Amino acid sequence: MSLDFQQVRQQLQHLIESAPEREEIKQSKLEQARQLLSEHAENLDYLRDKARRAAALDQFFRSAVPVEEALNGSFPLPEIPSEATIIAADGSQINPDRHLGTDYCLVNVGAITMGIGQKTAPKATVQTQLYYGDEIFSMQEKIVALIRDMREREMLAELAEGLTGTIVTFTDGPVELWGRDVALDAEEVKEESSYFQRYLEALSRLHALDTITAGYVDRPRSDLMVRLLELAPEDIMVNDIRGNRWLRPILDTDLLNRTLKPGHRSAIFELLSRTSHKYQHPFSLHFFYLNVSLDEKKSMLARIEIPAWVAQNQTKVDALHAILVHQCQIVPTRRYPYLLMRADETAVVTRDEKEQVDSMIARELYLRGLETADKSEKQQSKEAARSKPKRKKGI
Repeated sequence: MSLDFQQVRQQLQHLIESAPEREEIKQSKLEQARQLLSEHAENLDYLRDKARRAAALDQFFRSAVPVEEALNGSFPLPEIPSEATIIAADGSQINPDRHLGTDYCLVNVGAITMGIGQKTAPKATVQTQLYYGDEIFSMQEKIVALIRDMREREMLAELAEGLTGTIVTFTDGPVELWGRDVALDAEEVKEESSYFQRYLEALSRLHALDTITAGYVDRPRSDLMVRLLELAPEDIMVNDIRGNRWLRPILDTDLLNRTLKPGHRSAIFELLSRTSHKYQHPFSLHFFYLNVSLDEKKSMLARIEIPAWVAQNQTKVDALHAILVHQCQIVPTRRYPYLLMRADETAVVTRDEKEQVDSMIARELYLRGLETADKSEKQQSKEAARSKPKRKKGI
């Protein structure tokens, strides 16, 4: 037995019994947040100053920062460009596993290129990189994930080379590589810095090519706007903001569900975080929320991260806005960009493919008179436990 269902049942009953009270508290806080959003919609300088002072006192402060548009702005769906090239990239990886007999990792990136107003069929591109031996001596999963994100942006830049007209590129997930410098030792920090520099160089290439580049965050759980509103009351002091999360657990999506009409986007905000200083203009990080649903009864919000060179160009913002909403209507059962679905299908490494890579490495080592190490006792124990047939009731 792996779960004590009696304990789960008891905890579930407590959760259900307390749900009405928790929902009442949440709704009360949500109404306060909506009132602040309305009252301070045009109070941009005041909020901008407070947010920057809070960040100066607390490096971990993470918030939206107003730019030019009203906080509660809702901007309608623009016309989609008559011609454009769209490129979406996604990646997957096999992480190093010290418990297996072969010590390696792999990064697989897939991209789909599609034209609007063009008669060419969507084109898939795949790039696979195997890391082995000394290359992975200090590689943790965080570093592998960074390499994957770096390679996604590099592939977008490579595929955008030589194209003309409007070029829109995006990936699944944010543009900001936040959380990168957590729990890394000195050698890993140096390695991380090298890969992050390559990531910035890829962004620089996309900027030089005058592309519209973005990161698409599906079902965001962020509270960036809410964090800003927590600063809004005059009696809230910025030096006490870390412990004063008085609007938690309200999320930005709770705040905007009524505000953003179908197909509309929110105001554009600057992103303030402990890593945002690493993204200097024109790469400074911005974002907006987008209701990708065209159904009046059900909002579906995504957070779209963009660099400054896109955020400060209305034509680029409008093109991105229209194309993303259009992409989310292609598959009727899923409000998610079609090309990101295709890129994910192209990039994903299945369990069978991983086992095939394991076998290929073992075979190549064997042909050269080398042997793979035995799997760890822990791994063998896990595999044995998972391979046991389940007992039937009464046997």
